[in-house]
Amino acid sequence: RLFGNTLIISGLNLLFVFPTPIVLALLLNEVRHITYKRVIQTVSYLPHFISWVVVGGMLIYMFSINVGFFNRLLISFGLEPIRVLGNSDTFLTLVVTSAIWKGIGWGAIIYLAAIAGVNPELYEAATMDGANRFHRVLYVTLPSIAPVIIIMLILQIGQLLDVIFYQILILM
Repeated sequence: RLFGNTLIISGLNLLFVFPTPIVLALLLNEVRHITYKRVIQTVSYLPHFISWVVVGGMLIYMFSINVGFFNRLLISFGLEPIRVLGNSDTFLTLVVTSAIWKGIGWGAIIYLAAIAGVNPELYEAATMDGANRFHRVLYVTLPSIAPVIIIMLILQIGQLLDVIFYQILILM
């Protein structure tokens, strides 16, 4: 059972946590206002430096039945509180979303660095050929950063059985 749960959590992390920094990096690359881009980058990578113990405490205060912000909001609308913590149905969602929140910004830095290395002439050529923004991302940016994506995927697969123990322990 332990091995199965480890594979399930690692598989979900591979499926959902791995691609989110790529998406954030692609979206940030399209932001033209430099101040907004820097603010979003800073806010998104700050959770990486927060301990899992602090993140667990934040989640407890957010989703607790008695004092949680989420359930207080539901009660203020006249709805019944939802037991998020300690519920086996919501545990995997909580594990995956907290891992996304904690790692999305740091991972996006790697992909933004790879995007910065893409030859600007490729974008100009795609524009001259009539490619819109989506097509430039799909046919220029993604193929150009594919080696970095593959290396990061191989490293992630190498850690398939290395589930973050502190995260699981604290969220249980």
